[in-house]
Amino acid sequence: MLHCLMLTWSDERAGLLRNAAESESWRSTVNRDVQEYLRNLFRLRVPLTLIDLPCLKSNSYVGIQQAASHASELGSSQVIICGNDNHREEEIWARGLGVWAYLPGDRGPAGLEFVFGDARQALAKSAMTYVELEAYH
Repeated sequence: MLHCLMLTWSDERAGLLRNAAESESWRSTVNRDVQEYLRNLFRLRVPLTLIDLPCLKSNSYVGIQQAASHASELGSSQVIICGNDNHREEEIWARGLGVWAYLPGDRGPAGLEFVFGDARQALAKSAMTYVELEAYH
């Protein structure tokens, strides 16, 4: 199993994210505390990081957004940001960070499973040599 690190703002979302990851063969470390997430970001070497942003009016929004910036600055893993629906400025910010994927709004379990599966395939392709990649197509 591949290992991923996640930061979310609720227990319910943590369960949803963990189940979606596990269904696509990802072992997940889920954090609800920004400081704990940042410690794990430096301590664990994971190929995938997912940051689940709360609603814009949440007190924890800015802290989680800053944690997302730190994750993308490290560049040691693919970063996925789950953002808010219909918030163009947030999407522009996320894409400006160079994240691997930005998901606007709650896409539910099926959408999350698709993204985790796609991330696994992208990592497999990036690990292939040129010759292996040509044979893959």
